[in-house]
Amino acid sequence: MRLARNLRLSLRALAAQRVRAALAVAGTAVGVGGVLVLTAVAQGARQAVLHNIESLGRNLLVVTAGKLQARAGRRVQGEGWTRQLRVEDAHALVRGSNAVRRAAPAQEIAAVARFGPIGNPTTVLGTTSDWPTVRRYPLAAGRFFSETENYARARVAVIGAETRTSLFADSIDPIGRTIRINRIPFEIIGVLASKGISIDGSATEDDRIVVPIETLLNRLSNLVYVKTIYLEAASTELMSSAAEDAAAILRVRHDLATGAADDFAIQNQQVLLKTELAAQSSFRRLIVGLGFLALVVGGVGILSIMLLSIKERRGEIGLRVAVGARQRDVAAQFLVEALAIALAGGIAGVVGGLAAAEIVSRYTSWEAEVTLGTVALSLISAMAIGVAFGVMPAMKAARMEPVEALRAE
Repeated sequence: MRLARNLRLSLRALAAQRVRAALAVAGTAVGVGGVLVLTAVAQGARQAVLHNIESLGRNLLVVTAGKLQARAGRRVQGEGWTRQLRVEDAHALVRGSNAVRRAAPAQEIAAVARFGPIGNPTTVLGTTSDWPTVRRYPLAAGRFFSETENYARARVAVIGAETRTSLFADSIDPIGRTIRINRIPFEIIGVLASKGISIDGSATEDDRIVVPIETLLNRLSNLVYVKTIYLEAASTELMSSAAEDAAAILRVRHDLATGAADDFAIQNQQVLLKTELAAQSSFRRLIVGLGFLALVVGGVGILSIMLLSIKERRGEIGLRVAVGARQRDVAAQFLVEALAIALAGGIAGVVGGLAAAEIVSRYTSWEAEVTLGTVALSLISAMAIGVAFGVMPAMKAARMEPVEALRAE
């Protein structure tokens, strides 16, 4: 009953000071909207990191050839990478470790692909039939090549989405067509689904042609080594064990002496994920802190409005106390006023924040992801600011002596 009466008195007082109350609500709304948008941007950035890491592959380990050290200003083998990593190493890793489920060796070369008079500089990737599973790379059309085709050095190719657009008109189905890669004919048997920019942002993953690794090594390049081996661990829990097993097996196969440096590097997807998320957490704390700073500015507006209101309503306060109102009744009235302003600002801020988040997602490169938790956090923050900045004015009003208040009036 007392709460309802205090609420009526508070709303009546706010209605009598519409402009002042509207300014306080606007200040709180800006703070709440800022918290919501910045939190949504941070959440969107986190989800983007998770998506990018997971799109690399399932329980992925990446073994790469080690970088060569320059000696007397000259590299040992004429390239930036060692040549010890071989296709046979991939098979040995699967055979030698129960923690490794699949392995897909990979080597890339630059080439020119042609269909009729149309030519397109592109990247040709040689790998095995396990590659789309290990890398989680779906097909948009057709099929991937088999291990039988790999061992037979078949001239078959699976093209990326961007390569398909560069070489073929939309009306032409590329499946079954013949293209020439460095003048060697290849039959297109599949088209990869689009994946966009690579995880490091250095290049697109869609402008490529995938061929059997044996075909690339023997028909297109005459190479005997590979630069990368993609490994799929048997489970997330076994990723560390798979990395340790892979390192031990490769050291033995490459005849590395005890204490000698590895001629390869192993990248753990989980370590990469933790590193990226740690960076994102720091970013998130920063921008959410900025949002709460804006909210505090709105709280200062509530504080100043309430203090000014108490000064102007001393006669009302004195009269209420004189007719029997208790200190807690007076404190409750002004605290309810502060909460009403904060709640109104919170609701307006959420509505404005949702609109701003949609604009950010649609017209910028940032992805703002709004969740129920984000909305709840914004509203709770608004109410907390209302309480924090409303308590002091409410206590000041409650402690006012009725005689002095009436005399001042």
